[in-house]
Amino acid sequence: MSNTNETHDQGCLDNNLDRLLELGEPTPGMPEDLKARIKSKLVKAGQEPVKKRIFPGRWAAWPVAATILAAVILIVLWYGNSSKAIAWADVQKQLMQVHTLTFTARIETSSNTGVPITEQLYRVYHQDPGLSRNELYASRADIESGKPKFKLVNIFRRDHDREEILRLYPNPRRAEWNTIIFHTNGRELHYSPPVDLAAVNWKLFNQIAADKTRRIGERIINGMAAVGFEFDVPARWNIGNAGKVQAQLWAGRDDGNVLFIELKYRNAEGQNVKAEYLDIQWNTPLETDLFDFVVPEGWKVSRTETESAEYANTGFVPGFILQIGPEGREPLLGTGDVAGVVRGEQITQPDTDIPRGVRITIQLRPEAVQRLRDYADANPSTLIVADFNRQIKAVPSPIGTDSSLLSFDLSLLNLSLAELEQKYFTTTIERK
Repeated sequence: MSNTNETHDQGCLDNNLDRLLELGEPTPGMPEDLKARIKSKLVKAGQEPVKKRIFPGRWAAWPVAATILAAVILIVLWYGNSSKAIAWADVQKQLMQVHTLTFTARIETSSNTGVPITEQLYRVYHQDPGLSRNELYASRADIESGKPKFKLVNIFRRDHDREEILRLYPNPRRAEWNTIIFHTNGRELHYSPPVDLAAVNWKLFNQIAADKTRRIGERIINGMAAVGFEFDVPARWNIGNAGKVQAQLWAGRDDGNVLFIELKYRNAEGQNVKAEYLDIQWNTPLETDLFDFVVPEGWKVSRTETESAEYANTGFVPGFILQIGPEGREPLLGTGDVAGVVRGEQITQPDTDIPRGVRITIQLRPEAVQRLRDYADANPSTLIVADFNRQIKAVPSPIGTDSSLLSFDLSLLNLSLAELEQKYFTTTIERK
């Protein structure tokens, strides 16, 4: 065989190999040593007709066919074994082993017509127990530069009933220090302060049953074969006032470690949001000074103290009057339409003369929700107000997508949250 023919035959052989290996493409990541074994058999098959032309007619094709068949069997066996990929339970098992966590978050916001509005890039660090840090960057290049080019830093320190947040703004050298104290009389905390941050971030995924997930195929992520799962985030986890949240999670096919997460939802402003979590690293040592609560010398500091209370089986005291409806007209709702008081919040800024702010959140009964919705649909320009025990009037604010929740600013009463509880609520919370 001439060199020209050998080159032509080798090209055909390589082309046939590529076409044959397409059988394995639905499951990516075929090992190179297996490809080499398959190719060697195809090479042997390609040489057989040259070396053994003594086989007459159709019998000459059998060695070639047998060899190619062996290569196909190798592919099929590999594909069959690779299909025994991880299950959702394997992913959940791996998440239980997490104690430190680092990842990059990219959050894109667009209009309901798809026009881009903003893109935010964060580098996030979690360490148990109760430490977290995220850094906001202008671009991915700034993240990868290795230099502190962040636009904002948030540092969190959490305990069972206390949370501290330090925000650092390098330009204009300003810091905000917020302390939050959580109270409850038995109701699960709305903003639950986790102690083990890295673990609690995956608590959501550990509570999703396998039958609530759907396999969506396989792909290569960071050079690793990954299996994808799709599911809806349960409404009880939605504390960001978002609509329905659709999630995709991609985990390593061999070990179940999470490699990539994508969330899609519509926020309270009706904008489309896509959040991606990538470059995920598990249980890698983190520098302890990442979580230091230290304000650089010379920076301006503003402090905020917040009380956040969650109420269970709490209503208004007998004789209390609440009326909700259009200003100057007959009320649409009364005290009896309130299912309960569910939340209270008090915010003070001790370094300023700004008066404290106090808000409460009530939950309406289903029939009251429908009545209020029908009126608002028929009278979209009419202002709805709430008369709080004939003392002050306030404009109720809806809470996210839950139309049964209404929030009121009661700061003008000049009462603390604890005083408000004692005077108007059927339940008070013991404060430490």
